[in-house]
Amino acid sequence: MEGGQPHPDTPVRHDTASSKRPRADSGSSTSVESVSSVRTVTSEDLEYVHENGRTYGNDTYFNPCVYGADLREQDRLFFQHQIFVSALKGRLTTTRLLPSTRRILDLGTGPGHWAIGMAQLHPRAEVVGIDMTQWDLDTTEASMGSSSSSADVTWELDDLDVWGTDTESHSGELSTISNFEFYSRMTHRDPIHSPPKSPVESGAFNPPPTTHPSTSAESLVIDDNPFHNPHPSPGWHFSTPYDLIHLRNMKGAFSHWEDVYSEIHSSLSPGGTIEVADWDMGAVPIDHATSDPSTFPIPTLRRLYASMMEASYKSGRPLGLFYMHQSYLEEAGFTDIQTTHVNVPIGQWADDEEQKRVGKLMLVVVMEGFESSLLRLLTRYGDRQRVWSADQVRADIARAQREVADWVERSERGEVEGWCASFKWITGRKSWHAE
Repeated sequence: MEGGQPHPDTPVRHDTASSKRPRADSGSSTSVESVSSVRTVTSEDLEYVHENGRTYGNDTYFNPCVYGADLREQDRLFFQHQIFVSALKGRLTTTRLLPSTRRILDLGTGPGHWAIGMAQLHPRAEVVGIDMTQWDLDTTEASMGSSSSSADVTWELDDLDVWGTDTESHSGELSTISNFEFYSRMTHRDPIHSPPKSPVESGAFNPPPTTHPSTSAESLVIDDNPFHNPHPSPGWHFSTPYDLIHLRNMKGAFSHWEDVYSEIHSSLSPGGTIEVADWDMGAVPIDHATSDPSTFPIPTLRRLYASMMEASYKSGRPLGLFYMHQSYLEEAGFTDIQTTHVNVPIGQWADDEEQKRVGKLMLVVVMEGFESSLLRLLTRYGDRQRVWSADQVRADIARAQREVADWVERSERGEVEGWCASFKWITGRKSWHAE
């Protein structure tokens, strides 16, 4: 690897130009009446999809959610939250909040760890967390040392993917990437072609009927002219803009990222900030990984990663960190775009005791993340050659886990170079003069 072993936990900043989710005891301060999105649904409207022993929030999103007694994904996301915070040396965000910050939105909040943390640090701000499915908020609050009285977060249920996907366009790209070595290019994952334009941009969008209108009087917009804008563009239509909109681990959540960033820009107050955070496993630190695949020391992981990427293309929502490319923010109108990168060790090979602790957590997140990332994609869409069975996926996951564990153990003994995951943040600001 060029430059030798990466030093973990060293931030490098590059300056470049639902209705509420009430808890079971109904003691939450949140209520359906305070919804701020016109499409918010109630928990009774959710239709969970049970596949291969896991539960999913809808028919399309690849990651499982929490339902009933299955807390595996919530536990993994809590460890992941701890790693993000540790990577920033105790901070929740790379951006400095202005004293005027009063409204903060966490898109795809999941179990809500980041939202609760922000509410604890900024008690005068209104923090809203939106997710497409329910999570165990009692467990989250307990893990964060919080309660509804000490961290006032408004929880909403909403599927924000109002643009849909074009599976044919993305599936067609598989023929153009036959020689694309996914695994060796894990740190450079721009799609071969730009994602296709959304249905609304192509003129093909036909908005579906609103089956679950919001019950919030604040969010309703009445138009007395029946001839005005008969086919409105899809959007989130928040009633009040936000000062900070945060997204974390949202790869694979949308197909039309141009529209997502444009909508975020529209949903911010002048001077407001967007922050996007995500991570990948980084490249295995060996020189011959790209030149001789037959000698690659983690062959099953290599195959699984390529299959996952192919399946994600077939699903219409390609994975990878390409969606964090600064050009998306620039095209949406953001300025003062900045990126931050931090290497996080996988395993306990680092000398520093804190890095050993974080590396242990990172290894757990990696190991538990295989099934979360792979199971639905490979059993529903499959890769270029086949649609997998659940047993086939789990058998290869077990082999990949053994390969990863072996490499990590060798790195901890000093026999091979330490492996780092790559964490990334990108921020941008809406102009103070934006309309």
